[in-house]
Amino acid sequence: MQRWPALMVTILGGSLLATAPDARPAAMGPTTLAGATGAGVVVVTHGGVGSPPEWSSDCEDAARAGAAAPGGALDAACAAVVHLENICRFNAGTGAHVRLDGRTVQMDAAVMTADGEFAAVAALERVRNPVLVAREVLATPHRLLAGEGATRFAHRRGFADEVPLCDEALANYRRRLALLLEGRAGGGYDAFDWRAAWNYPTPPPEAAAVDPAGSVPPRVEPSDTVGAVVRAADGTFAAALSTGGTGLTLYGRVGDVPIYGCGLYAGPAGAVACTGHGEEIIRHAMARLVYERMAAGDSAREAVLAGCRVFGDEWSLGLIAVSRSDWAVAANRDMAWGQASPR
Repeated sequence: MQRWPALMVTILGGSLLATAPDARPAAMGPTTLAGATGAGVVVVTHGGVGSPPEWSSDCEDAARAGAAAPGGALDAACAAVVHLENICRFNAGTGAHVRLDGRTVQMDAAVMTADGEFAAVAALERVRNPVLVAREVLATPHRLLAGEGATRFAHRRGFADEVPLCDEALANYRRRLALLLEGRAGGGYDAFDWRAAWNYPTPPPEAAAVDPAGSVPPRVEPSDTVGAVVRAADGTFAAALSTGGTGLTLYGRVGDVPIYGCGLYAGPAGAVACTGHGEEIIRHAMARLVYERMAAGDSAREAVLAGCRVFGDEWSLGLIAVSRSDWAVAANRDMAWGQASPR
């Protein structure tokens, strides 16, 4: 599949309209890519809004891993997300953001199938592949497990007790902390008295081994939630998400991923997965909003564009969706993504 990493692209009914980012007209709307689907498996993945387009090869590999997985739609969605959780550059699993205390990693994950089955984990710790723990919750009478209870459940079910830290995540933490201590972290933390609200078991950082201010890049969190949507060979759908959350959070913060109808949604009309500013995604119940457009007859492309228009440009948002007839990707920032439709 071709990529246009230096362009903002919209595909409309087979025609191509492309504009350099600094010349992109405000009226063009979000970057959108879409395609029709034939019979068989379709897997679409994203590496999180904000992830650079050059990471799309990993997302394509994840989509192919999902498409090759034995089983149904949920098997494919989970296999695709596990592939991304195992790559440190993505903010999920092994690459999940380290929290403000420099040691805590809390993750959220969720799965949903077209027959309405939904399960999630929130503020999960000490597990490598949270999406598989979310899937395990499907075997319980519950729909959401959180915090230490979710972690104990995972270990009881045989998941290894390990903190998924990697060098990339630790480097990103040091850069975020440098910005925070300088009062230029953004995301509401410039005006928020985070020291007064500190709820970690260790004292807040006052001076730490951070990167010098001059070395802090303008984008220090290049990716968000990872996800996959699937249409299986039998025509059923599923979606899966996994995230390390945002780097600047209070202890126990939970985003959109494990909230029903917000981060993902699947039903007889298709599947949707979101990435972006979690609090705003929750406020809009974004995944359910996009799904309802498809259920009412919109194509996946029309539905994700509608979602982006509702969201606007102030907060980051990325969407992937698959319907009975097409698949689509939309984002108001850069976003790595992949798609596989084996024949």
